Amino acid sequence: MIVRIIIVLVCIVFFINGCNSLISQFFGTHKLRAFEMEQIVQHGIGDSDYIEIPDAWLSGEFVHQTSEYENDPPILLYPLLSAEDWQKQQRGEPVSPSLLAWTADFHSPCVEENNCIEPGQQAVRGVVRELPDGNQGALQKLREKGYEISPSVKVINHNQAPLAWYWNLSMMLIPLGLAIGMEAWYNRKKS
Repeated sequence: MIVRIIIVLVCIVFFINGCNSLISQFFGTHKLRAFEMEQIVQHGIGDSDYIEIPDAWLSGEFVHQTSEYENDPPILLYPLLSAEDWQKQQRGEPVSPSLLAWTADFHSPCVEENNCIEPGQQAVRGVVRELPDGNQGALQKLREKGYEISPSVKVINHNQAPLAWYWNLSMMLIPLGLAIGMEAWYNRKKS
């Protein structure tokens, strides 16, 4: 009996998670939203989880951080700047980026060659996520490079997209079918 209850509860959790993500993807925070960098500097990104910025400026500076955790990959963390902030940074003035980007998808030799991030204007798309706990030291390394990083700065996982809608639908339907099937089997066996 307890196993049935646990299985049903786990199925309910997966069903709710899939349903929530599916609704968010089409009507809520997981829907792709486009922002200009100036808009982000002035107003932020609100509760958006998946954003595209067609006019982000990259200084070419980045920090490389290996994870403290064995299974997590190393990352690159770099600031996304507005045109005004990029010009300030080029003049050597202090800059406080409104948004940072991180990626674990890079070719390792670029770290030694210091050319992982191409400077200039670039379109950026990704999911707003927390920086992995094992990589929090990367923020301090950016501060050491002269960037004024606020504790509330948003971080985007560059080139990452939310889970596709069909996986969210599967997360709803498979547990629902499993829970209903298990209960039907149990009731048939009981009678």
